[in-house]
Amino acid sequence: MYNNFLDLEKKRADLNPVHVWPVPYQGTVSFGDGTKDGPEAILKASYQIETYDAELKADISDLCTFITLPFQRPNVSGPGHLYEEMQEFLKNFDPARDFFLTLGGEHSISFPLVDFYAKQYPDLAVIQIDAHPDLRQNFEGSTYSHACVMARINDIGLKTIPIGIRSCSRKESEFIKDNPDNIMPFYSWDLPSPLETAGRIKDFIGNRPIYISFDADGLDPSIMPGTGTPEPGGLDYSWVKDFWKALWPGPKLVGMDFCELAPQPGSQVSESTAVKCILKILTTYFSRRKL
Repeated sequence: MYNNFLDLEKKRADLNPVHVWPVPYQGTVSFGDGTKDGPEAILKASYQIETYDAELKADISDLCTFITLPFQRPNVSGPGHLYEEMQEFLKNFDPARDFFLTLGGEHSISFPLVDFYAKQYPDLAVIQIDAHPDLRQNFEGSTYSHACVMARINDIGLKTIPIGIRSCSRKESEFIKDNPDNIMPFYSWDLPSPLETAGRIKDFIGNRPIYISFDADGLDPSIMPGTGTPEPGGLDYSWVKDFWKALWPGPKLVGMDFCELAPQPGSQVSESTAVKCILKILTTYFSRRKL
């Protein structure tokens, strides 16, 4: 078992603490499986990734201290029960102070975290990197399915910004069109530059803090083959990293997750890409945030 993200010691109290929470839940996947192995694969791959970002000239070890929590034991009773158990665990933490990097598992693990932060920040906005809008009201008998996570987030009145969407149902498409005040979509076939995208998002959310939910399938399968529902035409790494550079300095980031990674036997491409994406977000934010 890998004890801490990036193999960094929990060494300095003056650095930004980041709670790394592995939640290997795989209860409502609808195509390929393996997301239960995602958190451990990400932690393992993180041991091989450099902590220094030569492009940003910043080292995450100078910016954050990582506190990797015990793996959440998956509840086999369904995503609704998992949601309740995650809520109970989060009562030990303060959304005004505690920054979570949650490692899924399927996308249904995101809603308890967003709900946790929304109680402190009722004006919270959610940036969603994803191939799918996940706005179904019910999927295969569950309202807490991975395909419903953004619908539940919409239920609590938050603004959401899905980026990289390229596969959705007719009802989801109509729902997005009918809710322009709360949903600003960026479809992969009509994606502006990173700079323009960041500017439009800043105008849309104003001074709201943000939470980032990063679904692995938002990336193109050429760089992220290890996911249960891959869709061609996804985001490439250069666009994503330039987007974070354009977004900050900017809105306060309160927490994030990376989910839907399903590692492939004999390949480390997907989990290594996941770690690089996580690192680029955290290094960019903590090195550029407004103090």
